[in-house]
Amino acid sequence: MNTPQNPPPLPNEVYATFCSGIDQASVQKIMNGISFASQNNVTHFHLLFQSSGGAVNDGICLHNFFKTCPIPLTIYNAGAVQSIGLIAYLGAQTRMASKSATFMIHRTTGPAIPLTTNRLESVKKAVSLDDFRTEEIIKQYSAVSAEQWAKLTDNEFWFTANDAVASGIATAIGEFSPVSGKPIYNI
Repeated sequence: MNTPQNPPPLPNEVYATFCSGIDQASVQKIMNGISFASQNNVTHFHLLFQSSGGAVNDGICLHNFFKTCPIPLTIYNAGAVQSIGLIAYLGAQTRMASKSATFMIHRTTGPAIPLTTNRLESVKKAVSLDDFRTEEIIKQYSAVSAEQWAKLTDNEFWFTANDAVASGIATAIGEFSPVSGKPIYNI
C-alpha cells in the first residue's frame, strides 16, 4: 500500500486488492500493507487476490506470512488463483471464492536455461524439493484425491469455486464486497 506522509486514519476494516505475479517485490508490498494496517488499529484485512503464480520460495513465504498474520485476514479469489498463488492463498484462515473463480495447481517447473549434466541434476533436486514442499502445503488444507494427484504428474489441475470449497482449498463461496464510500487500497 502506498502510504502518504500523514495519511488519514485507516478504517477498522481495510479492503485491498492485489493483482500480480508472486515475486520478492510483490511479497514485500503485501507484507508492508498488512503490517501498516496492523500498526494502525485495523481489526480485519480483506484482500482481493488475483495471481497467475510466480516464484516458489516467494509464494511459500507469503503462505507462511498469511498463516501468522497479526490481524484477521480474509482473502478472496475473484477471478483466478494459479500455481504458487494458490499456495500463498492457502495460508489465509478465511479463503473466499467468487462463484465464477477458478484455481489451478501443477507440478513445479524448472528454469529455461542452458544446462550442463551436473547443473541439470541440481535443478532436478531443487524442483523435486519444491514439489514436495508445495504438495505438503496443499495436503494440509485440502482433500485432493489420489486420482487428482496422479493427473498432476503430466498436467495442471483446475478447480471451480465449488470444487475448491468441496476439497478444502476455499472455505466458502463469497464475493469481495468493499464498503461504499470507503477507500480500496491497491497493493
